[in-house]
Amino acid sequence: MEPFKNKNINLLNLHAGLCRFSNNIFDVFGAVYLLSLGISFPIVALAWAGSLFLRFILRPFSMLLSEKIGLRRALIIGVILGSMLFIVLTKINGINNYFYFYIFYLAICDITYWLPYHSYYATAGDEQNRGKQICVQFGFVTFLKTMAPFVGGIMITHFGFWSLYFIASIVMLLSAIPLFFAKDVLPGKIIIWKEAIQSIDKHGMIMMIGDGILYMHAFVWTIVLFYLVGNYTTFGGLVAFESLSIIVLFYFLGYFIDKGNGKRVTYIGLISIGVVILLRAFLVKTIPEIIITDVLIAFGMTFYLSSFNVGLYNMAKRSSNTLWFHFFGEVGWDIGAMISLTLSAILFSLGVPLKFIIVFALPGLFITYKILKKFYKQNTLIDLK
Repeated sequence: MEPFKNKNINLLNLHAGLCRFSNNIFDVFGAVYLLSLGISFPIVALAWAGSLFLRFILRPFSMLLSEKIGLRRALIIGVILGSMLFIVLTKINGINNYFYFYIFYLAICDITYWLPYHSYYATAGDEQNRGKQICVQFGFVTFLKTMAPFVGGIMITHFGFWSLYFIASIVMLLSAIPLFFAKDVLPGKIIIWKEAIQSIDKHGMIMMIGDGILYMHAFVWTIVLFYLVGNYTTFGGLVAFESLSIIVLFYFLGYFIDKGNGKRVTYIGLISIGVVILLRAFLVKTIPEIIITDVLIAFGMTFYLSSFNVGLYNMAKRSSNTLWFHFFGEVGWDIGAMISLTLSAILFSLGVPLKFIIVFALPGLFITYKILKKFYKQNTLIDLK
């Protein structure tokens, strides 16, 4: 089958599934854990924004590491560093030295991992089968991500946070094993900063700014959801249900995009997400209403992630240097997420309820829409062939 012919992509998908299980534990329970220690929402949001600022400042070191030792080796180092993140998290018992070290260490883990990962995936993948490969990956990864909140809610209730973080560390270390069997790939010739700034396509950077702004919705809604349901088991189950609902559509959407329907997929995804953000902000209060919007957001995110990632990775592969393309893209995401998280902290401090704050994620949809619309207008089935 076409999506499984690329050995490097298969190994990278296996790695990504295991790694995202651990990442999703952090994404779902990280902020909630800090809030449970009595740290206020504005401080938690600003802590995440501060870590993103450090990512922005320190990212050139990740570029140098990837150029020096290669994408695959840099990715393995990122996995190893990331596996120790959970150990640092368990040392936090308030705003202590570990809290500040955590902000710094989170930035180091992110820059070391994400830049080589995106660059490796873009370079190793096949442009003509990108939709199918992306959707196979997301279907598999989403399945394992779904297990994280489901298992996490049960384990926290019965054994505490430490047990969940211990499992997350072990699984993340195991995710590095497939990378030892993958081949090294070249992201393009080594170029200097001035040449990169002048020659690299910046559409990916603009699109990632939009996605970073949209991150406010996921970050804030996870916290709102926890406050609405009030216990870890139900909270984890609802998050898992949303993720599980995404899996079914992914594989079919890959074929749909590769047949030249990317623009249509983009429209459906962005409109669906926009509707859900408005519903969650102004209407959702009960568990049945939460479940309904979970199904709707799963539908929208399936379309959005398929369209977004096919566009992003194909733009990267066509650029003169995929590493530099994703460098600027990651910088863009940092900028967008820093803006949205800082804004959420300010708005909450001014008395705006958390539910209403997620509306300010909507501009991110408009930014990504403009770039994806242009990309898919210029890249039909004929162009891909």
